[in-house]
Amino acid sequence: MLSSSNPTTRQTLRLELSAQDQNRYKLWLNAVYAVVLGTLTFNLALAFANTNAFRISESHVILGEMILLSTAMLLVLSRNAVFYLIVAMYLSYMAFILALRPELDLKAIRDFLIPIVFYFIGRRFRRIEDADRLIWISTTLVLTIGFFEFFFLDIYAQLVNIFDYYVARGTLAADDNFVEGSNLFISSTRIGGRNFFGFLGDLRASSVFLEPVTMGNFGAFLCLWALFRSGMRHRALIFVAAFVAIVLPDARFGMFVCVALFAAAALGMIIPRIIWWSLPLLTAFALAIYGAWTAQLLWEDNLLGRILHASLLLQEITWEAFWGVRPDAPFLADNGFAYSIAQIGFIGLVGLWTLFVFAPYKNKRALQFKALAITYISLLMIVSNSFYSIKLAALFWIAAGAADAMAANRRSAVNPAAGQSRSALR
Repeated sequence: MLSSSNPTTRQTLRLELSAQDQNRYKLWLNAVYAVVLGTLTFNLALAFANTNAFRISESHVILGEMILLSTAMLLVLSRNAVFYLIVAMYLSYMAFILALRPELDLKAIRDFLIPIVFYFIGRRFRRIEDADRLIWISTTLVLTIGFFEFFFLDIYAQLVNIFDYYVARGTLAADDNFVEGSNLFISSTRIGGRNFFGFLGDLRASSVFLEPVTMGNFGAFLCLWALFRSGMRHRALIFVAAFVAIVLPDARFGMFVCVALFAAAALGMIIPRIIWWSLPLLTAFALAIYGAWTAQLLWEDNLLGRILHASLLLQEITWEAFWGVRPDAPFLADNGFAYSIAQIGFIGLVGLWTLFVFAPYKNKRALQFKALAITYISLLMIVSNSFYSIKLAALFWIAAGAADAMAANRRSAVNPAAGQSRSALR
C-alpha cells in the first residue's frame, strides 16, 4: 500500500498500462488490416482455387463473406452501446419486412450490415494515419496484381480463369462470353478500343477485383481520399495511384466521378449537411422523372445510355417494392437506388443514410469527407449496385468511420482517451 502511493510507482504503473494498451491496439489494428485485405482478395483466392484445385460454388463465396463479416463483427465489439443499439434496431426492422416476403433473403441483411460494421471499426481508429497506412497497403496490393495482369496476361490467365470462376459461382452462364477464348470477365476486353491511351490495347485490367468496374471505383476512391487527406505524407502519389487505377481498367465512369469529386471537395464545408443529405434522394427523383417522361426504351452502353437504363429501372419500383416487401423484385442491379429501395425499403434506407450523414465527428474536416463520400455514392448508385460489394465497401466504410473519428488537434490524436467521451458513436 505504501509503495502504491509513491508518485514514481504510480507513474510506472501508468506507463505499463499505456504500453499494454498500445500493444493491444496494435494487435487489433493488424487484425483489421488482415480482414480488409481478405475482403479485397478472397474472390481472387477462390478463382485461383477454382482454376487449380477444386470446383467453386456460390456457397463458397457466401461462406467466405460470412467468415470475413463475422470476424469484423468480433473486431468491432466494445463497450459502445450505440453500435449494439443500431444493429439491434436494424436486424429487428429487417426481420419485420422479410417476414412479409415469401422467401428469406439473407443478402438484403448482408448488404447493409457491411456499412454498419466496418464504419464502427473505422471509428475505433486512434489516428487517421492508421487509415492512411491501410489504404497504402491496399493500393500497393491492388496495383501490383493489376500490373502483373496487364503485362503478363498469358501467365495470369493460366493461373486464374476468371470467366470460369463466375460461371462456377452462378453469376454468369457458359455462353455469356462474347470474346472467344478469353478467360477474363466479359467486360475485361474493350470492344471498339480504349477510351484512355488506345495504344495500351483492349485489355481492361481488373486486379484483385476480377472485373474492371470495381477497379475503376477503387481508383475513384483513392482520388476521394487524396482530396480529403491534405496533410497525408506523399499525398501526390495517391493521386498518381488513383490515375493508374482508372487507366488500367479504362474506367471512363471512374474518371467522371473523380472530376465531380474535385468540385465536391471545394464545396464540402460550404454547403449545409442537409443539402448533401438530400443529394441522393434528389438524384433518384430526377432519374424517376426522366424515366417516366422519356419514350425511349433502347439504350446504348455509354454514359447517357446507362443513365437512361437506370431511369427505366426505377419505373419497376412498385408500392410494395417501395416499402421493401415486394416478393418478386426484378433485376435491379444496374441501378443502385432502385436496388437499395427494393432490398431494405425506403424507410430503412433513409434511416441508415441519415445516421451516416449526421453522425457526430471530432474534426470539421469530416464534413468534407461526407461531401466527397455522398458525391461518390450518389454517382456510383446511378449505374450499378457494385458499391455494396464487400471487396470495396469494407475499405470505404472503414475510411468513413476513421474520418469521423479523426482528432481535432494533435493532442487528442496522441491521447485518444481524452476525446473518447466526446463522441457518442466512438
